[in-house]
Amino acid sequence: MITLATVVTYSWYISGQISGLRRLQTDLTDRNRRDSLQLLRIQNDLNQLALAMRDMLDASEPYPLTAWSAQFDRIRLDLDDALKQQGEVALARQTPEQREYLATSLSQFWNAVERIFELARSGNEAEARTQIQLSLQARQAALSTAVARLLVQNNEAEEQTAQQVQEIYQRVQRQGYWFLAATLAAIVATSLYLIRSNRQLFARLGSLSDERRELAQTLIETRESTLREISRELHDEFGQILTAIGSMLGRAGKHAPEGSSLRSDLREIGEVAQTALDNVR
Repeated sequence: MITLATVVTYSWYISGQISGLRRLQTDLTDRNRRDSLQLLRIQNDLNQLALAMRDMLDASEPYPLTAWSAQFDRIRLDLDDALKQQGEVALARQTPEQREYLATSLSQFWNAVERIFELARSGNEAEARTQIQLSLQARQAALSTAVARLLVQNNEAEEQTAQQVQEIYQRVQRQGYWFLAATLAAIVATSLYLIRSNRQLFARLGSLSDERRELAQTLIETRESTLREISRELHDEFGQILTAIGSMLGRAGKHAPEGSSLRSDLREIGEVAQTALDNVR
């Protein structure tokens, strides 16, 4: 029972540790990986915006600024979707200030984009390009820096998660050694207890066997003594009586007439008495 209780307790402990490790890997590692993928997606969208703004400022481009409106709308849709998914899998260590800063900066960036395209549609492309150089590119650079900082935090979080997983593995390994030692100690203790109990039991059985043998010997001796006493009583009393009867019949037969029936009867009675005497002996 002690060994079984030890095994059950350790199994429960190991199951808890493994569940915690699985939860850690699922909740932290997987979420952190998906978060990093979404941040890379956001960073890629910001890089596409940077390339688009570079092309918009290129004087050799024959297209008006409004020609990039569709590309900006497509990137905006993808960026909003990436931000939404990133917010669902983002880890708790990402502060609300960081999320608020990213959302606010992105909203300001799109407001600036709308103003630039409004200037371009009203025919003020020179001023629109100036706004791109002075405002839009700076906002895009700030967003890229914020996303890069989040990626660095995710990398640090992955390292911390890996360290926590390693610590759990080491703790489980140490507990396994302790469990093995405790199990061996329990087995040794119970084995010694069983050996001692068996020795006591066998000693008790040996003592009972000796007592039983002595009792049997006593019963045999008592029976033999009783039989000897009975035999002596039979021999001393009945034997003497029958011997005396035989002697008296012999003497009586001598006084009876020769050839008479009385003498014959006395002789037969003497033979019967002798037969009885032999049987008693």
